[in-house]
Amino acid sequence: MLKHRAYRQANPDKCSATTAKRRSAKLERTVPWADLVSIQAIYSEAKRLTETTGVKHHVDHVIPLQGKLVSGLHVESNLQVLTAQENYSKSNKFNTNN
Repeated sequence: MLKHRAYRQANPDKCSATTAKRRSAKLERTVPWADLVSIQAIYSEAKRLTETTGVKHHVDHVIPLQGKLVSGLHVESNLQVLTAQENYSKSNKFNTNN
């Protein structure tokens, strides 16, 4: 995580562009039938886990929004809570054995 933080600090322009691209992709990948209340609950759970354990947690897309082989949707069934470390190591990968 320190390596990731150092990269962000050294490359704020690249990180801003990546963040904007990801935000746009998420908006395009949120379908009308998505349960926004359930999605918010998943994000709330990640925050709760971070606060109670002291370990940063992220909400991860099981099937990445911008994957090389497949692209997923921003829906509750495609979200999971991971520690930040797990999420950084997973990156934008999708295990086809799942």
